[in-house]
Amino acid sequence: RSFLQDNELRKMVHAVAHLPGTWRLLYYDAPTRGEQIRLLFALGGVPLQDVRLWPFPNGLDPYRKAALGADSPLLGTDKCPCVTAPDGTHCVETSNIMHFVGHQIGMAPQTEEADERAVNLCLIAQELLDEVFYPLLMPMLVRRLTRTELLGLLRPLSGLLGDRSAKVEPAVAALRARLPALERALEASGGTFFSGEALTFESVALFNALRDILAYECVGDELASYPRLAAFMAALEARARPYFEERTATHQCGYPDVVSYLAATNTPFPWSRVAKQRD
Repeated sequence: RSFLQDNELRKMVHAVAHLPGTWRLLYYDAPTRGEQIRLLFALGGVPLQDVRLWPFPNGLDPYRKAALGADSPLLGTDKCPCVTAPDGTHCVETSNIMHFVGHQIGMAPQTEEADERAVNLCLIAQELLDEVFYPLLMPMLVRRLTRTELLGLLRPLSGLLGDRSAKVEPAVAALRARLPALERALEASGGTFFSGEALTFESVALFNALRDILAYECVGDELASYPRLAAFMAALEARARPYFEERTATHQCGYPDVVSYLAATNTPFPWSRVAKQRD
């Protein structure tokens, strides 16, 4: 986009007021870190005022301290995701939000010891995003674009553009290093999920992170040696299917996974770029 177009987009951005008595989520439209929060509400059957910020990063500007001062829901961080509870309480930082919302909507363990384990597992989910999901996102976008644009003529340049083994291999190794402990945690839980047969916030966080990572082309059948993790993923996939189907149709222009959606809507080649209809 041109400088003038960017200025026009900034002018269009406005704050969406919190509706008292409802939950509100502020997060970018991209199905990345904040998606686990959307999924938590969906699986809990709790209505959500889902404010999908756009464009990136200017969509957050009306909520920052510079715009709202002490009334900013971002609590001084100037970052999202951010959740506002029905009573107006704000919460920031993804792991804190998952814990807070989980307790408020009945998707949290019942004992202090179990809750502490759940918090630690939720933090592992965030570390999986930091160590695996995000490091692999750009290489996988580059791989897709170089294979699909210009009849694949750019494919030999894939490595130069960011799809390099130096980036991919450490991230895949980081994933493999995490899986044994997660398998043991499921075994110790004695059930389908990380809190037994109760679906709680840490299971949602881990499922969402692993689902997106395992969808990457560079990641093989990493769960073949981890039957409990495989069963866990299958069980939650079945529960979450209506949410993902609705997300694909309503928010992702028909593209089911993160890479295909982001590639289609952010390709540098304007003749291929998919324009999403926005309110």
